[in-house]
Amino acid sequence: MAKYTDLVAFIIKNVGDKDNVISVSHCMTRLRFKLKDYSLVDEKNIISNSKITTAQKAGGEYQVVVGTIVEGVYTELIASLGLKEEELQKDEKDKSILNKVIQIITKSITPVLGILMASGLIQGLLALMVACGALEPTDGAYVILSVMGNALFTFFPIFLGYTSAKAFRMDGFVGMAIGACLVFPTILTSLTAGDPLFTLFSNSILETPVYKTFFGIPIIFPTTGYTSTVVPIIVAMYFTSKFERFLKKHIPDIVAFTLVPFLSIAVCVPLTILAIGPIANILSLLVTAAITYLNSLSPVITSLVVGIVYQPLVILGLHWPLITVGITNMGALGYDYIIPMIFTASFTQTAVVLAVYLKTKDRTVKNVCIPAMISGCFCIIEPAIYGVTLPVKKRFAFSIIGATVGAIIISIFGAKMYAVSVGVLGTVAFINPNGDMSGFFVAIIAIIISMTIAFLLTFIFFNEQNSQISLAAGKKPFAQNTVASPFKGKTIKLENLEDASFSKGVLGKGIAILPAEGRAVAPCDGIVTALFPTGHAIAITSDDGCEILIHVGLDTVRLNGKYFTKKVQQGAKIKKGDVLVEFDIEGITKEGYSLVSPIIITNTDDYFDIIETMKEDVDYFDQLIRVVSKENEFVNQ
Repeated sequence: MAKYTDLVAFIIKNVGDKDNVISVSHCMTRLRFKLKDYSLVDEKNIISNSKITTAQKAGGEYQVVVGTIVEGVYTELIASLGLKEEELQKDEKDKSILNKVIQIITKSITPVLGILMASGLIQGLLALMVACGALEPTDGAYVILSVMGNALFTFFPIFLGYTSAKAFRMDGFVGMAIGACLVFPTILTSLTAGDPLFTLFSNSILETPVYKTFFGIPIIFPTTGYTSTVVPIIVAMYFTSKFERFLKKHIPDIVAFTLVPFLSIAVCVPLTILAIGPIANILSLLVTAAITYLNSLSPVITSLVVGIVYQPLVILGLHWPLITVGITNMGALGYDYIIPMIFTASFTQTAVVLAVYLKTKDRTVKNVCIPAMISGCFCIIEPAIYGVTLPVKKRFAFSIIGATVGAIIISIFGAKMYAVSVGVLGTVAFINPNGDMSGFFVAIIAIIISMTIAFLLTFIFFNEQNSQISLAAGKKPFAQNTVASPFKGKTIKLENLEDASFSKGVLGKGIAILPAEGRAVAPCDGIVTALFPTGHAIAITSDDGCEILIHVGLDTVRLNGKYFTKKVQQGAKIKKGDVLVEFDIEGITKEGYSLVSPIIITNTDDYFDIIETMKEDVDYFDQLIRVVSKENEFVNQ
């Protein structure tokens, strides 16, 4: 059985059903939907689900944040929609260029982010062992660990060739082949050996000697090659995808299997090396140079801006371009100073959550804080943001303040990262491969100071009243209560019932069940406020004021109590699970009556929403209905 079946069904229903889905992708924590009609989204219902952190429209997409389970949810979502991934990932023609760029960067970088961080961690640990004298560069262990840490970056265009090809909906293996051509072991030495024919952009950061030609066309190949680069291969895949689609339209299917990849590689590899690669490389170098220049003018201003905007960008899901700049710096310079500026953000979010955990007396709030802190230690900060800090705006501001101070400290002391890694383990990425640990100590100091600031601000200005409603701290904007199933059986939507009083919601919202066993139990603690003499209908008022009608069968009132045995009396105080009534399924069926039994929330108007289960089969005590109160619990202080 699939692990996220109910959640996937719930999401699909509330984004307007699968016919409303144009495309879907995902990043580390969120599903990203392209929809035909965004007005069909039931956002309030979506964010009421305990497994969904938040949902919002941003960057031209509808984003549903589900946390670190996103990959599993995405896989089941694709299967449930009944479409292949390639069929889902279609671009909207009316998207802005910015949105297209952000989406492609996200799709290209996210799949390799985990292994990218793992490689960075290996590099950092290797540098730490060298600094401590545990290894020498001539040791065999050093060689193997160095290969493990640098293999990804050395062959980065191959990995990105695959992921960016998939992002452009083309053959991923063609993308890998083109990426491999860019970093083929002998290509750099072969194309940059001997005396240059001439030099382009002399005496500038773009200076490029030309050593060879391709049938008379100068080959502009960067002296550092394309290893570790990001932009050239992604741009190359964009043009290759256009060419591949052209070929598929004009080449007969019988020979397309061979000819399409052959012509794609034969045409696009030379095109990439001669034109696309050099142009993309120049553009990326110009961006790097501009940021380097800005940073050289004022590291404080640069870090101030980055520190302030990063966490709001995370909320919008627009932070990936910033990380891509850092990765580009890493490839061009061998180090980066942008990712260090955002490095302390996950720690300040964790510090704020820790302060809330220590100050609050609400057990539910504490339970929300624990997983948020664990995730924060590994730079997954959405649970902390949506669960604890953002609902109380001052907390989010305190995290930004602390992170910005940390960014400024790191910039002032010139601490750089020599590998891409984040979270607690990412501190080793600040160790210079030559063994210099000064950046590591600066990072530790910046983390301690930034966390202290965020923690103290939250601790001092904490207001228990802001956290009295657990759901506010747990990211839910509406208070909720649940009604358990009084039956074991199959669920049926009310609108499918023939009885208009139920199907049209005259009596209230709810759901129906076809019972598998002949008894109904109390779905909650409360009082039996009404009990029909026939025993076919019971009204309950729960301890929290929810008025519930359980109607056994349709038109069964005509049986005058035959086949029904009442187990409680009107006015009785009941506990969840108490048997309310027993009934003879076989006897009622033989009489020709339907046993489909509606469960109705009769005071529906008292609630913001009534949410029925998405399960097709329920057992006793399974969550059947969630009632969402009208009290808005978000705190804007």
